[in-house]
Amino acid sequence: MSSEKACLEFQNIGMEFPGVKALSDVSFSIGQGEIHALMGANGAGKSTLIKILARVYQQTSGDILLHGQSLSKSTAGNIRDYGIDFIFQELELVPGFTVAQNIMIGIEPRSKAGLIDWTRMTSEAQKALDGFMPGVVDASAQISELSVAKQQIVCIVRALYRNPKILVLDEPTSRLSASETDALFDAIRRCKAEREITIIYISHRLEELFKICDHVTILRDGVYTGTWPLGEITQEELVYKMVGVVQGSGEHRPMDPALEGKEPVLKVEHLSVRGLIEDVSFAVRPGEILALTGAVGSRKTEIIEAIMGIRGTDAGTVTLDGKEIRLTGPRSAKRHGICLIPEDRRRNGIVPDFTVRENTTIAFLRRFTGRLGLIRQKRERASVEEFCAKLQVKTPGTEVPVKTLSGGNIQKVVVAKWLVGDSGIYFFDEPTVGIDVRGKSEIYALIHELAGQGKAVVVASSEIDEAISISDRMVILFNGRVVSRQVSCQANREEIVYLTMGGREHG
Repeated sequence: MSSEKACLEFQNIGMEFPGVKALSDVSFSIGQGEIHALMGANGAGKSTLIKILARVYQQTSGDILLHGQSLSKSTAGNIRDYGIDFIFQELELVPGFTVAQNIMIGIEPRSKAGLIDWTRMTSEAQKALDGFMPGVVDASAQISELSVAKQQIVCIVRALYRNPKILVLDEPTSRLSASETDALFDAIRRCKAEREITIIYISHRLEELFKICDHVTILRDGVYTGTWPLGEITQEELVYKMVGVVQGSGEHRPMDPALEGKEPVLKVEHLSVRGLIEDVSFAVRPGEILALTGAVGSRKTEIIEAIMGIRGTDAGTVTLDGKEIRLTGPRSAKRHGICLIPEDRRRNGIVPDFTVRENTTIAFLRRFTGRLGLIRQKRERASVEEFCAKLQVKTPGTEVPVKTLSGGNIQKVVVAKWLVGDSGIYFFDEPTVGIDVRGKSEIYALIHELAGQGKAVVVASSEIDEAISISDRMVILFNGRVVSRQVSCQANREEIVYLTMGGREHG
């Protein structure tokens, strides 16, 4: 694309973190009034590039030009003054505020006396909401009372209300229904036609890109691959340019032939949650590692929550050792020997101010109490030290607060907690998110060891390479549905990426 018509130019952008080169000499431009898709597999550098644009990061090299002028003096605090707005995956909302307050925050209408005009604020917010999708969200409602999908709508309406010149949408439809997605696309088309707004659109859903975008830029491993008009590239070509040369099967976990003769310890059949999950079925055997993989919005976490009884279901059964069970939450799952190592381990997996010892034994403390209900401290400490040594938990001692440990070591403490109870089935939700390379290899070794002990392991991961290499079998998900089942050591990475983005299985 000619830089003369460019609205936004990325010039030789490089970004290095300690020991990691996230972006290398990335250059491309985006035209005024176009909808430009930014694509790449997980870890390609998309989020890093957008955070540089948002001034969250300062690039190591290169520059960004807005209508030919450098953004080098802009900051995270004033980037929106340049007419650039963002809707990130993490929703930026104030929980104690109403919908109207969240939409109007910082630009509240005021009376002649300088006081906030609450009636007018709510009225204008409601008008903006109804202009996007009539009757769906009440401007006077508390934001904390809304579903995540409606909160996403509020974020989108807030951004559009401020009339930005450039809007960055990062996975905007991951929480939206089909009708809400259509409303978003209608709003985007109106903005393009009426305001000539420029949109950078990030999504893992291939069909969306071809519906709404004009051009696509692809990053791979932090390197610019190219920019193409969407009308001149097929879905298959786009995926190939994202993933590059397909890795050989030598990196895969070899399938254990003995698994085929084992009966499943856990079976999930026809699991459905209205609007989220549709007819999901899979089974896992003792000693097997099963991967649930899909892009953002594939509902991996929601499926696990439905199985565990954390989320209500509309249909489906869960069978344990041939007997149908109905879990009603984590405690119920614990009694059945089923445990979850959650994605947000700091928030949902530990008690941060408790010690390593307390976090390790908290779920099964009765195992360390005597007849009078007193804790047998010597026995407890010996057990915790044994598990810490076994899992190679790097800690100054078992009496330090667990929050002082690294992410990888916190993950090990969460696993140790369930090993204390000798759990039989382990669900790992994004087990290596936020963990460095060495920590990842240790977590992989731990998962393999659990399987080697005859435990059944289900790993939910959006990292395709991780899912392929760590598992025996894979269940590929898209938008809450199973789109393919594959033996991992026979999997083709390019095909898996294609399927996770909404492509159809060949044959």
